[in-house]
Amino acid sequence: MPETAHAAAKTAPTPEQAPAVEWNGEFDPERAGRLVAALRRDLAEAKSALSAERERAAELEKVVASRDLADARVAAVTKHGVPASLAGYITGNNAEEIEASAAKVAADFSAATQTAPEMPELPKPRLTPGRAANDVAESAYDPRELAQRIGASH
Repeated sequence: MPETAHAAAKTAPTPEQAPAVEWNGEFDPERAGRLVAALRRDLAEAKSALSAERERAAELEKVVASRDLADARVAAVTKHGVPASLAGYITGNNAEEIEASAAKVAADFSAATQTAPEMPELPKPRLTPGRAANDVAESAYDPRELAQRIGASH
């Protein structure tokens, strides 16, 4: 029955558990070499699998972290009432930084809207033909009066 490294690895006790063994028979270097090669191959495969799992875990941690940051950004925007047009100005690498950034953007936005100068009321136009908006009533051009003067002179 050929020995495989996998079967040998499952049945082999750890060095602390290994009882003292007497060697019965001759040592077969060829058989020992095959066993060592198989164990090394199994070890390399296990290390490769472990490395692949660590890479996958790191990728998943990045996805979770980016989702956590997105959730924190949405919560901060909602909490501080930041307009959607200003949400792009919220920065941070963790929830605390995002919260502080959202508070600052909200404060700056509210300060900007509160200190905006009010527009003065525009003058209302007079819709009588021939009169300008700034004409004084006494000196204003009156087309009816002009028509009467022209008619009276002829």
